[in-house]
Amino acid sequence: MDEAIDYFTGEPGFARLFVRFKEKYESLGRIGGTVTISDFSERELESVARFLGRTINELRQAGKVSLIQFERQLERTRFHTIDLFDLLEAFFEKPLLSKKEQKQSRLAETEAVLYQLQEEWKELSFWFDYLRQKNADSYWIHKFIEETPNVFQLTVHWLGKAFHELPSKYERLPIFSNRITRDPHAFDLNTTVGKLWLHLLAVHSAKDSESVNVPTDSESMNDLLLSYNILRDDITNAVTVANLIAETNEGIHPVWKAAAETNSVLNIPLREMVQMDRAYPKVGNQVWVIENSGVYSSILDECPNAPIICTQGQFKLTALLLMDLLVDANCELVYSGDLDPEGVGMAARLLERYPNHLTLWKMDVDQYSENQSEASLTTERLNKLNSITAPALQPLIERMKQDQKASYQEAFIEEMIDELNAVLPV
Repeated sequence: MDEAIDYFTGEPGFARLFVRFKEKYESLGRIGGTVTISDFSERELESVARFLGRTINELRQAGKVSLIQFERQLERTRFHTIDLFDLLEAFFEKPLLSKKEQKQSRLAETEAVLYQLQEEWKELSFWFDYLRQKNADSYWIHKFIEETPNVFQLTVHWLGKAFHELPSKYERLPIFSNRITRDPHAFDLNTTVGKLWLHLLAVHSAKDSESVNVPTDSESMNDLLLSYNILRDDITNAVTVANLIAETNEGIHPVWKAAAETNSVLNIPLREMVQMDRAYPKVGNQVWVIENSGVYSSILDECPNAPIICTQGQFKLTALLLMDLLVDANCELVYSGDLDPEGVGMAARLLERYPNHLTLWKMDVDQYSENQSEASLTTERLNKLNSITAPALQPLIERMKQDQKASYQEAFIEEMIDELNAVLPV
């Protein structure tokens, strides 16, 4: 074998030819088929042609070499005791495996890694069991294990420690991360460790493997972390409120009470919101929810007593926690947003979260038709409507797809003020 390796290593063209032989074997799982040599240089063609007992012109015209023919020629040489399979394994100094065999080998290696880690981290057995199911949300994890098993094992060390030392009271994510790894950014959610941590918690929080929902948007991530007493951002994550009362376990919060008594607006960060146990409007049981801060402030100018929330765009965790408390107090949420794909999507999200406690306000076909803007909606924005299934929004969605326009709250803010004043207590 050594003599054969010396020969084929010393002749031009065979290294490239054998690479293609190897790839063909991996594809077929056997010695067979042909490989192209149309891009070989003159010297390479000369070397291969000489071995095969053919002329350069014959080889160039054929443009390919048969693996079977090469093996038969090998039998006619002084290397006749060596078959092509063994020659290729010796040439590349590693076992020759078909793609199917490579996949099976990788699966076996991954399985071995998971079982080894499960023995070490029994607390994470629920997660390892789920990974073995090979659900779509864990494909990337299997790829990570296959490519860097040693890195994965080190990562699991941090995950296991983090799970074992979950905080018993609220702890900010960088502080938690530093306590576990001595690196405040190790569990940042854009890192591999952070993504694995979210996946682990999502699996743990699910009732069964069918209900695992790994969060993909910022607020869902924040919500999941908060359920394990980890705060991602408790200062800039805020909600704006007016004429609402909130209570802690010690009773009515004095700041909320004073603001409600003076019709003052409060910006409540998550840091403060998580301390509240109960929330309700100063008067009545309805709370209006507006996402646009300019519309919100304009309404308060004319309706200073309105119990009203401003989410300031897409719903942040603080706003969702407040609305959760209001619903727990059996309040009715009345939501109004822009009549565009993004606004309709936000309405759908609230309908899904609060199916029995949410009413849409001025988000119907008539309102949309009467206040359309001039600018047309792009196809990209209209496509966002395709994933919205809420029955209450389907007539509006169909009309929006037809007209391809948006309608914004600023166009009917006076109507909103009149309607609020008509129902609010004097």
